[in-house]
Parts: sequence; structure tokens; C-alpha cells
Amino acid sequence: MTASQRRHYRVTGDDLNGIDVTMKVGEHRRPVHLMDISAAGAAIAFLEAKRGDVESLLRSTRDVPTVRIDSGRLSSSLDIPCRIAHLQEVASGVVCGVAFLRRIDESVNLDRALLRIFNRRGAVRVEPDAKNAIHVAIDDAKGALIAEGFLRDLSLTGMGVTVPPERMNAVPNGTNVRLRFSIDNAPFDLNAAVRFGKVNTVVLPGDVVPHEVGMLGIEFDENARNHPDTRKRLANWVMRRQREIQRMQREAAGAPRRR
Repeated sequence: MTASQRRHYRVTGDDLNGIDVTMKVGEHRRPVHLMDISAAGAAIAFLEAKRGDVESLLRSTRDVPTVRIDSGRLSSSLDIPCRIAHLQEVASGVVCGVAFLRRIDESVNLDRALLRIFNRRGAVRVEPDAKNAIHVAIDDAKGALIAEGFLRDLSLTGMGVTVPPERMNAVPNGTNVRLRFSIDNAPFDLNAAVRFGKVNTVVLPGDVVPHEVGMLGIEFDENARNHPDTRKRLANWVMRRQREIQRMQREAAGAPRRR
């Protein structure tokens, strides 16, 4: 499976309901926060941790670390041996990029198992707060503006963008583009490629009338998204939004029902 063919299961607060993810290092098993996962690897986070603590944990044994996923959709726990590809301290803890050592083992097709857990088709990402729209400018390879829109969803590896339907012909599948946007008051300027596009009829936030909207799925260039500063800033935003979504869900679940 090549990098361009990897199916990513991008997770939100809602997707994590009923799913427990832990990492076993030697005799220690620690709960971790799942940010992004594919058949080839994952991005996980030790919340409220320091980089030195995680590094000490990883050095405490020569055993291969294992990511365990527990879900009611699985007949048994899914244990996936891995290696740590990189780790980075961010505002909410320490993010680890892990590469799975066995994408498909003797008994489990990992891709199918992940589909069963998340019940998705690889397009689940973290949505921004509808009250704070994030503008996205899309330039062509020469730097000329070809479309403008708004962030629909974001992950560590890509984003969904809504654009006017009449601009869809300017950004066909496979187009290399440059994305300009800001999150947390910090600007991004990233090379990327359009992976899919479609026109849907949706009701936009704050409206009641359906409108036709162009929707683009865009994947960040691998070198661009793996730059330490870019990865750190994306991780900070994704983790914060996931936790905000989970907090709102908990508050909604605890609120008394209206009669």
C-alpha cells in the first residue's frame, strides 16, 4: 500500500465513544488519545505528559511497543506492534507518530478491522466551531488564486474545504495547489493536492435554506505536514477541538431533558 493509497481513519470526539486506545510499553499500559489512524500507522497523544517522561517510558524496555484498541465492534482486542517514528511535546501533552510493524498479520486484516471499528470510509475529520469560520485560499502551482472557501474539517494529513460550485472546474482531482489559512491566529501556507471533489446540497450554519456547495478533499504534501512546527500547530488545534467536542457531548448528555 503506497502513501497515496493509505486509508486514514480520522477521528473526532464522537468517533471515540465506545473505543478505548492504550499503548503498552514493557509492563506498562497507558491510555492514549487517538488523533489519526490508518492501516500503516497512527498519531496518538499522551495527555498532560512531558516529553522527557514519555522518552523515559520508551527507554525502560527493549520490548516492542503495542497499540491496543478495544471496541464493542470487535470480538477481541486489536493489538498492533509498532515503532515510534517521532514524538513532539505540544500544549496538551506529547504527540507520538507510530508506524505499525504488521499492517496485516496472520489472522487480522487491519484495514477491514479499522473500518469495522470506526464504521467510516476514511473521511472523518475534526470540524471547526461553526461560529468561527476559517477562510481558506487555494492557489495554483504558480501562486495564482484559483478558489476561495471555508474550512469544513481538518486533520493532521489534510482538510475538507467548501467552495462555490462554479469554482469546482478550477480544482479537478489531482490538482497540485497551495493552501493559505490561519488557525489559532497562526498562518499556514502548505503545498497540497486535491484528492476528490463533489457538489452537495446542504444547509449551511445559521441558515435554513439548502444551498449547492462544492466540497473538496485536499491532502497536505507529506514534507509540508511533517515539518515539526507545522505538525505541532496542527496537533494542538486538532487535540483542542476533539476535547471541546467531547466536553460539549458530555455536557449535553448530562443536561436535563426539556418537557
